Amino acid sequence: MSELELDPTLLETLRVLAQHDVEFVLVGDVAEAIYNEGGFVSGVAIVPGGYGRNVERLNGALQAMDAEQGIAGTPAVTEYDYRRCDLRELAPCSFMTRHADIDIDFEPKGTGGYRDLFDEAKHTDLAPGVRPLVAAHDDLERIARGSAPAAPFAQPPAALPPEPDEHLWATGDIRASRPTRI
Repeated sequence: MSELELDPTLLETLRVLAQHDVEFVLVGDVAEAIYNEGGFVSGVAIVPGGYGRNVERLNGALQAMDAEQGIAGTPAVTEYDYRRCDLRELAPCSFMTRHADIDIDFEPKGTGGYRDLFDEAKHTDLAPGVRPLVAAHDDLERIARGSAPAAPFAQPPAALPPEPDEHLWATGDIRASRPTRI
């Protein structure tokens, strides 16, 4: 058992996924909290296996949790009904459930998806019946780097400073000096 105490709603979300035999790797806030032995956890983030039967099981688990697209109590404005479409086409997406919010991404930036993360992931006991596969710490960092916004290129200043006088360059003395008073 893990020393980490998670909110019962988070545990129940993970338990329902396990009961529906959904294959996934746990990423996001919960995975970070496991490695950091605590921290703020707002919801569950997973990278599910993208093969057809697993996507059907995930869809069934979402329905069992009365899931609705949206996050933090705000329903998503969408013309898609996740129950009637392929979740792989909607992802990355977020759902509100009667337990906890759940973020789904089949291939987070910086990774090749479930199979890529599966190799280094480890099962972690969080509670009875809750033993998710948790992404390796290095993979979490890789996801964070892959999701980070691109750094902007340095911009030149709007106006360049004036060039020093030629006679100063000739003497090699380009130190700042005070004007002499007469």
